[in-house]
Amino acid sequence: MNTIDAKSFNCPSCGGHLQIEHAYTKTVVCQYCDTVSSVIDKTLNPSGKMAKLSEAPSIFSVGSAGALRGKRFEILGRLRYTYPSGFWDEWYLKFEDGKAGWLTEEEGECTLFFKTQITDAMELDHIAIAKRINISGRSVFITEIQNAVISGGEGQLNYVVVPGASVRHIEGIDNGTLVSVEIWDNEIELHTGSEIGYEEITVEKKVTSEY
Repeated sequence: MNTIDAKSFNCPSCGGHLQIEHAYTKTVVCQYCDTVSSVIDKTLNPSGKMAKLSEAPSIFSVGSAGALRGKRFEILGRLRYTYPSGFWDEWYLKFEDGKAGWLTEEEGECTLFFKTQITDAMELDHIAIAKRINISGRSVFITEIQNAVISGGEGQLNYVVVPGASVRHIEGIDNGTLVSVEIWDNEIELHTGSEIGYEEITVEKKVTSEY
């Protein structure tokens, strides 16, 4: 492991200088050699290498900044999830008030999600598309179920990421609120959000973070 301070550190693989921009960062992908490292107790623990992402048309890029519905943000990282018929990208945003969110981009559509606390048991045993089930106190109509893998990524992320890890991804809707569940080997994450139009987003060139 490689000891770090609260902000900057060196990649344990190539020694390149990296910078943590958010207190909740748990994973960083080296921009020089693509080594993936978990941030644990101010140390870096490498877990493998992330595949290079093939470029897809997008207005977003890691390190750029902008505004979404009047709120300033910076893009800290990106993950790509691949499933049998395609892929989607999830951009990790840090807002000026310190809040973190995920902007999902797939086939020209965007959704902004925020992590939500799980308060009740989820009825996931007999889940199916077009079925309404209880998800942490919400009556959610299921619209999508995908088995996907993490096929690439870059930048900083707010949870531990293992290259090539599999995830069961479930989406639905509850009274206009979009609900997303990601089921990993040892963890379940719940997010809620809403669709975002590109006209609601402005993106600027890469800048140095000021917040």
